[in-house]
Amino acid sequence: MHRSFDKFLIKVMLRFRQRRRAMYAEVMIATNTFFNYTVLAFANKIGWIENKKRYLFLSAFTAGVITVTFSHQIITVFLSFFLMIGIAFWRKRTQIVKAISLTLLASLFAGGLLTAIAPLYSRSSNLFMIVNFALIVTGGLYFLTKHVLQIHIAHSERELLLTSNLMLFGQTKELTLFIDSGNVCKEPLSNDPVHFVAAEVLQDIIPDSLFQALCDWKFDKRVGLDNLPIEYSSKLRLIPISTIQQEKTWVIGMKYDRWTIKEQELPKGYIVMTKLRDKFPHGAEGILHSSSYYHLKKRSVG
Repeated sequence: MHRSFDKFLIKVMLRFRQRRRAMYAEVMIATNTFFNYTVLAFANKIGWIENKKRYLFLSAFTAGVITVTFSHQIITVFLSFFLMIGIAFWRKRTQIVKAISLTLLASLFAGGLLTAIAPLYSRSSNLFMIVNFALIVTGGLYFLTKHVLQIHIAHSERELLLTSNLMLFGQTKELTLFIDSGNVCKEPLSNDPVHFVAAEVLQDIIPDSLFQALCDWKFDKRVGLDNLPIEYSSKLRLIPISTIQQEKTWVIGMKYDRWTIKEQELPKGYIVMTKLRDKFPHGAEGILHSSSYYHLKKRSVG
C-alpha cells in the first residue's frame, strides 16, 4: 500500500515539475518576444523604416522561441538575431544595414541598462527579475525613442514650415503650416491627431452658419454640440485639451476631407479653429500635430 502511494506521489511530483518547466519556458518565450519586439520597434521608428508591425511581432516571436529552445548553444544568439532582422525587415532590403545597426544600438542600450540595475534584483526570484527587466527595458527604449525624435525635430525646425492644401467641406485652401513638436493633442475616441488653424484663414471655406456657431460656441457639458447646425454634426467632435496654464477645457474639432503636403497626404484627423494666430511661429497660419513630422519623414525616406 505504501509503495503504490509512493509511486503515485512520485508521478504527481514529476508531472508538477514538468508543468513548472513548461510554464517557465512559456514565460521565457513571452519575455524574449516582448524584449525583441521592443528593440525592433525602436529601430523601425528611429530609422524611419516603418515596416508593418505584424512582421516585427512574427520575427520577435520566432527569435524568442529559438533562443529559449536552444539556449545552451552560443551560435543560437547570432542565428536568432540575424533571423529576427531578416523576418522583420525583409520588405525593406535597402535599409537592412541601418536596421541591423539600430537594433544593435538598442540591444547595447538595453544591455547596459540591465547591467546597471541587476544588483538590485540579486535576491529576487528569476521569474520576477525577468518580467521586471522586460518592463524596464521597454520603458527605457520608449523614452529614448521619444527623446531622439524630439531632438531631431528641434534641429530641423526651419524645415518644419510647410505649404499645404486643405480640403474642408468640399472647399480647398492653401495654408502655410508649422509642425509643432509640443502639439500632441489627439481625439480621444479615434486617437486621430488634432491640428490647430487660425480661424480667419478658414472663414471662406467653412459654411457661414457653422463658422459663426463655432465662433460663438462656449463649452457647456449640459448642451455639448446641441447648439451647432445639425447637418454638420457627423464631422464635429468634442476634444479635451490642456492650455498653457495647464487648465483643462474642451474645444470642437472638425474632420477634414483631405490634407496634402508636397503631394503627400496626411492621415485623417481633426482641425480646431483658434484666434491665437499671432502666437504661431514663423508667420504660420496653423500648427500641425507632432506626428505629422514622422509621417512625412517616413514617406520621404521610404
